[in-house]
Amino acid sequence: MTMNRRSTLLAGLTLMAALPQAQARIAQLGEAIDKAGAQRMLSQRMGKAWLGQLQPELAPRARQVLEDSAERFERQLNDLLAFSPSPEITGSYKALRSRFGDYRSLLLAAPVRGQVDELLKRSSEVLSLAHLATTQLQERSSAAAARLVNLSGRQRMLSQRLALYFLARQQGARADLVKRETTKAGAEFELAMRTLNTADEATPAIRANLELAQGQWVFLQNALGNDSQSAQAASDVFLASENLLVVMETVTGQFARQLSQT
Repeated sequence: MTMNRRSTLLAGLTLMAALPQAQARIAQLGEAIDKAGAQRMLSQRMGKAWLGQLQPELAPRARQVLEDSAERFERQLNDLLAFSPSPEITGSYKALRSRFGDYRSLLLAAPVRGQVDELLKRSSEVLSLAHLATTQLQERSSAAAARLVNLSGRQRMLSQRLALYFLARQQGARADLVKRETTKAGAEFELAMRTLNTADEATPAIRANLELAQGQWVFLQNALGNDSQSAQAASDVFLASENLLVVMETVTGQFARQLSQT
């Protein structure tokens, strides 16, 4: 292993360790939108981790990510249900809880290559409901920062969705589906980065983290460009997506705190 590669991996492990733990009860709308958006991300991160278990070298790390993500998803779902400010949002979260139960039954089973299509289907169903509830919460506020919390939070999801489909391709997912979803996700990520960087609400501290995120985005793009079926390619994508996720968690939290102060 070269020194540059070793440094990159050590930096990645540091970033992965920095992923925030779910907090206690939600007090303000900005925090609610942040946690709601994180449910979208977790829907894709759990799927990515499930697939990562099919690579023996990656399996221990992937298993831990899956366990941590599922636990966080459930805790945050309970928090969001307790916070829910309207019957419509409560209904969305009850539907999400039901759909997550179906998804979790697959996630808890030993991963099987033949179930990749079903995994993608269930992860997308959970994602759709989580996105609906996040949008409903955002619409409770007319502040521009509410939209930016949602938008920056969605970047977390896209980082995981790209990795999910890369690993799914390695396990036999349809090439046309993978190409369509990854092209769409990549274009949406880049457009959102431009919007976040030019937003009046983006403070110098937020822009500094967006610059860091841009660098991590380049690393992820490079990893995704490797068409190899190797375990190393899977590990590189897995790690790069985790690193980008950590930075976007920070940015989303910054926008959420800004909203809470308005």
